[in-house]
Amino acid sequence: MVDHIQIRISEISEKVSLLVQGISALKLENQNLENALLKKEQELIELKAKHNDELSSSIEATKQKVTESGSKNLEKRNQEIDVLVKEIEICIDELKK
Repeated sequence: MVDHIQIRISEISEKVSLLVQGISALKLENQNLENALLKKEQELIELKAKHNDELSSSIEATKQKVTESGSKNLEKRNQEIDVLVKEIEICIDELKK
């Protein structure tokens, strides 16, 4: 009877040892996963910052192009207006004659 109890205690001890080892392995795996998650979160933050910088640069370049284009269009319109004014002046001079 005592031998049977000793065997049973030994079996339970082995199972407990296996469970403790399993828990230790799971804790280590969990820690590794947490570290990997933190690394990925940092990478995501860096990618967001890079994307925002690129987007800001693109927006600024587009604004600059729009401004330049608007200035060129304004200059062209002013030249066209000057040509029309000269033509009107010529017509007025012709009418006066």
